Amino acid sequence: MVWLTGKLDIAAVREAWRGVCLRNDVLRRAYLSPDEACTYDDMLGELEFYTADSDAEALNTIRRLVEPPFDLADLGLSRIAIVQRDEHRHLFAIALDHIIVDFVTWDRMMRDFAELYERAAQGPSLDQKAEQNAYHDFAVLERRELSGAWGEKRRAFWHAQTERFGMFPPAFPIDYELKGEPRSTLVQHELPADAKARVLDLARRGRATLFATVAAAVLASMQEATGASTVGVSTNYHGRVLPGTSDIAGLFVQKLPLHLTTRSRHPEEMVREVFGHTLDVFEHSLPLWSVGQLWNENLAHIDREAAVQVSFGNQRTTSFGESLLTGIKAETVFMYVPGQMTWPKTIQIGWQLDGSTPQIVACYNQSYFPGELVQTMLQTAENFALSTNR
Repeated sequence: MVWLTGKLDIAAVREAWRGVCLRNDVLRRAYLSPDEACTYDDMLGELEFYTADSDAEALNTIRRLVEPPFDLADLGLSRIAIVQRDEHRHLFAIALDHIIVDFVTWDRMMRDFAELYERAAQGPSLDQKAEQNAYHDFAVLERRELSGAWGEKRRAFWHAQTERFGMFPPAFPIDYELKGEPRSTLVQHELPADAKARVLDLARRGRATLFATVAAAVLASMQEATGASTVGVSTNYHGRVLPGTSDIAGLFVQKLPLHLTTRSRHPEEMVREVFGHTLDVFEHSLPLWSVGQLWNENLAHIDREAAVQVSFGNQRTTSFGESLLTGIKAETVFMYVPGQMTWPKTIQIGWQLDGSTPQIVACYNQSYFPGELVQTMLQTAENFALSTNR
């Protein structure tokens, strides 16, 4: 959701969004049952336009539109709305169900939107026709490959992983008792200004990526905090592993496990182990719950156990900056939407090393995980990744 300042062509926005829907068939899909979906020829949602006399009224109007949860039984898993304050100020919001979007998909859609808006704003645009059913074709391809040699290789890998480490997600080594209603808590653990350079140095000596290095730091902190010799975390991966799927819009994010075994080793060796495991699980990336059902394998828990999730990168971006629409400035508005995905028994740890304030950000349920445990883990992870005493 963004405030747009400048001359906005509402008709061009409508035409551009229609074009985005026609280009990306994931926006035209309806899910008829857990095992059946169909793709329509035209968009399943129209732009809603309103006016407001104040910023607060505009925000409340948008909130009424984006807060209601999406329903797979309904047609349309996207919503777009504009609230006009005056001719040069608009509140603009796009809501997408999590089942059809990830960051790669969002970036693709926003690039399409910017291109089509510019074309539509210059005059009558050419009639848009739906492109090939790329997402549908991917689903057919994946199902076929899962039943062949490609899938058999992955089945053997994940069967071995489950035999060794247990089902996904990796369980937190110490189980705590939920006390009262969940209370989401955000901790921002500030790092030194040269944090990225120091992590890069460890990554170089461990011959690994930055992500593997920070993931190893979190895993090492879990070993230290719990005393367990084998620990595991989950992480997101885009999952576009089949030929021709790199630029398809749709939900491709898979949650995958990373593990660390054996304690009391040199940090560079631990980083190298995690890096090797990262390569393996990314190469065999699959939606573990659904393919486990297909293969009749118990690869994932139905109910999430206590776990830790690790991410790496900048703060959340929407790719809707000043340059998206020519001549229009954009100011992002962050809004919590009730019902959005949360994990009461998961500590979510994100490393943010770019920018002027490097930090580790942790979100956790204070009614489940002790705050002292989280703080200790963050400090231990920092010491592991940034210490110069090797």
